Amino acid sequence: MAKKKDVYVISGTQEVKAPLVCSIRLLLACLAFLGFFLCYAQRNGLSVSIVCMVDPDADNVTLSKDINSVAVSRNIPASCHKHTVEKSRSASQVLLWPKQTRGVILGSFYWGYALTQVASSVAVNLLGPKRFLAILIFISSAATMLLPIFAKLHPSFVILIRVVAGAAQGGLWPTIFRFWATWAPAAELTTLLSFQSSGPSMGTIVSLIIGGLFCTFSLNDAIPYLFRYGWEYFFYLLGGLGILWSVVWLIFASDTPSSNTHISENEKEYIRSCKAAEKIQDTRTKVPWGPMLRSQGFWCILISMFFCDFGLYAIWAVVPEYMNEVLMFSIEENGFLSALPHMASFVVVLSTGGLADFIIRRKFLSRVNTRKLFHGIGTLSPAICLLIISFLDCERRYSAVLLLVIGIALNGFMMSGGYVVNVGDFSGVHSGVVFGICNTISCIGGFCAPYITSIITKHKTPAEWKIAFTLYAGSFLISAIAFALLARGETEPWARDDVHDEKINYDVDAKKELMEMSPVGIVPDNPVV
Repeated sequence: MAKKKDVYVISGTQEVKAPLVCSIRLLLACLAFLGFFLCYAQRNGLSVSIVCMVDPDADNVTLSKDINSVAVSRNIPASCHKHTVEKSRSASQVLLWPKQTRGVILGSFYWGYALTQVASSVAVNLLGPKRFLAILIFISSAATMLLPIFAKLHPSFVILIRVVAGAAQGGLWPTIFRFWATWAPAAELTTLLSFQSSGPSMGTIVSLIIGGLFCTFSLNDAIPYLFRYGWEYFFYLLGGLGILWSVVWLIFASDTPSSNTHISENEKEYIRSCKAAEKIQDTRTKVPWGPMLRSQGFWCILISMFFCDFGLYAIWAVVPEYMNEVLMFSIEENGFLSALPHMASFVVVLSTGGLADFIIRRKFLSRVNTRKLFHGIGTLSPAICLLIISFLDCERRYSAVLLLVIGIALNGFMMSGGYVVNVGDFSGVHSGVVFGICNTISCIGGFCAPYITSIITKHKTPAEWKIAFTLYAGSFLISAIAFALLARGETEPWARDDVHDEKINYDVDAKKELMEMSPVGIVPDNPVV
């Protein structure tokens, strides 16, 4: 070692490199993608399944007696009456849940989701992200498998089981941020997080399409109720795959690279050196609550997330109903067309995650301006498209679908390079806590949006849906403005550890402490000279 300007450096060594391709961190990113994929399929699959679970007579509106009178009462244009032709009631539509009850059921997931955000941020530090993520997805999957049983009993039981599933999934994002705080080098953070960010879109895509297909069949009445209808098998499938995923994750994942049995020494050393250079605080550092809650970056995420998620949660929950009530698509068409926007979003998220890193690495834009650009595209685009959609009806129903596809696709920029990734830019190992607190507040939109929509659109008229879509567009617009004014791109002082970093400069072995998860242990007071 050679001393230069009172700092000890290592001489005669080459920079450690470990390509992302064929690495353990890429494998874990793919596994995390599958976990988020299954969770969001469990979360949003009910949105399309509920259409084929509920008896149409539950809304006291039948199309079988007087089709024309119903069309007139809902202000359906005469040219669209052909889409209201009588359709036979499906054998699987056996539940008598009126519209407002359905709104409560769809929103109840977010009651539990809001309760566990902050608690999960603390619990993940106690249990470690490996075990905690497996537990969360196992509970959510078990609750999903139980839903058909509870649906037969009473809507209140379905609400209860959805609250449990929401409570489990409330810890997903705080846990994954905490996981990548020790696994992801800063230069790869956007790329690795883009896997999880694309999971929600793909999970929603598959759940809407497969959910619609499962709706199309039912078995003989001689079959027991729990195995009679297609939508029941849909929930069994999602729950079973989630439980299997939990087992696989426990086999391959670890809390830190240093404790992983599958990682190479070269990759392990590469991550260690990267994390040491980033001056990220040790994982055992206490949360600096005061400075964190007063910081501009924290309030930026809180405001941006709340208003963006309000619009997103509403779209995820109510688009299948909008397709059915205003655009007059059948149950068979509904699932596929509702999934199209999420297909486009998935492609955008995966293709633009690396783009954000490229722009920053080549210094075309600073980190914070790159985040602002991506967040602006991801929020202003759906706002504009939703405003235009609010003026369309079933006469231009394919134009409305196209605008939904464009708006939600471009929202993928927000997922790949906007506020979702920006949390890790400025908060370091505290990113899970920051995200947990902000996501707790934003969950208000999750359980309010479907219920508010059910009240606004109680008569199912295009004019009512125009009000709803204008509300969603305004929410996206506020998020764009707040992020543009308040976003921060570099690690905040309260998330840095310059003192610890100074000790690392003196002791090459001290950097390994950044990767330790031991609940006890103190950094040595005397550096090695």
